[in-house]
Amino acid sequence: MKRKPIYRKLDRYLGIPIVQILRLFKKKRKREFPKRIRSIFFIKFAAIGDIVLLLPTIRLLRKNFPDAKITFLCSELNVEMVKRISYLDEVISINVYEFIKNIFKFVKFIKFLRAKEYDLVIDGEQWSRIDTIITAFMRHKYLIGYKLENQYKHYFFDATADHLSTRHEVENFLALLEPLGIFPKSNEDKKLKFFLTEDEEKFARDYWNTKNLNDKFVIVFHPGFGTDGYARDWNINNFINLGKKIISDFPFVRIIISGSQNDLPICEKIAEGIKEYSFVLVQKYLGKALSVIKSSDVVVCGNTGILHMAAGLGTKTISLNGPTNPKIWGAYSDNAISIQSDIYCSPCLYLGHEYGCNKPNCMDRIKVDDVYVVLRKCILEKNKLT
Repeated sequence: MKRKPIYRKLDRYLGIPIVQILRLFKKKRKREFPKRIRSIFFIKFAAIGDIVLLLPTIRLLRKNFPDAKITFLCSELNVEMVKRISYLDEVISINVYEFIKNIFKFVKFIKFLRAKEYDLVIDGEQWSRIDTIITAFMRHKYLIGYKLENQYKHYFFDATADHLSTRHEVENFLALLEPLGIFPKSNEDKKLKFFLTEDEEKFARDYWNTKNLNDKFVIVFHPGFGTDGYARDWNINNFINLGKKIISDFPFVRIIISGSQNDLPICEKIAEGIKEYSFVLVQKYLGKALSVIKSSDVVVCGNTGILHMAAGLGTKTISLNGPTNPKIWGAYSDNAISIQSDIYCSPCLYLGHEYGCNKPNCMDRIKVDDVYVVLRKCILEKNKLT
């Protein structure tokens, strides 16, 4: 399922009036926090990168409510990643855009949710209104969500968390637990800690043997930019020229070009341009692709979901940032390097969709040599060369 810009506009221009109307019919009353939490319902529809950044929050929630049943409501966009979270008891996946096309599907889903009352509901969406509309019809004893300017969501919440542009999104997600009196006790509580299965780890070992990578410096290029992320795209010719330059100077380097099935034409074109010592890895099975990324020396990509997954696996990352602000959306890792466009208006994103112009060209300002210098240093440090 691909998220279309029209749905975002509908959520805003229809969602806000619907939320305001629901306020008139739903009488707000002050509710006390339940004495016992046996069931927790967490909502987050987008996107894959956000789910990775949510890991510390879900882990801390489980730690503080070890006996509660935690249900997670997600979308088809991020369900594969959500199902990998071991702290959850139940995962419900829906296509939220179908509700816009068919109101009867929405009604049926609400009936399904209302069959149970939840002790605690946490709305993890930062800007959309569809989640707020869903929670307005649910049965719950206590509801927590974000309070953001001009989002008109917080009127339904029993307690709110501040979403700040001055802190990383990992910390903004953790703020959802503050109304519960739950705070990270150390940096260890903030770590992503993303794990793979033994079968997935074995896939990487076999891949290394098949491609003769055991004594090589392995770089992953991830040219894909995710759903609606065109403004974060670094031109494929840049990846080609960067790869050729690296291989020419360091013949022991091997380059893996990774991407989703939709990215296959781009990946193949880059591999064809680099020619020697490059391989295409399509993420038909996400876990296997991630195992290869974990075993690699460094990942070069835009600010997209794979960046956060690589950071969670402990792999060194070099992220290319145009509209995105790495202080908010960067790799949450000590092993991360960010390269920022030098255009005056970069970065312009806060919640992830409010671009400052209609035709962003900030990524074009990041030159091949800018990335080569950083990548070269990584290779030299790893191989103790001068």
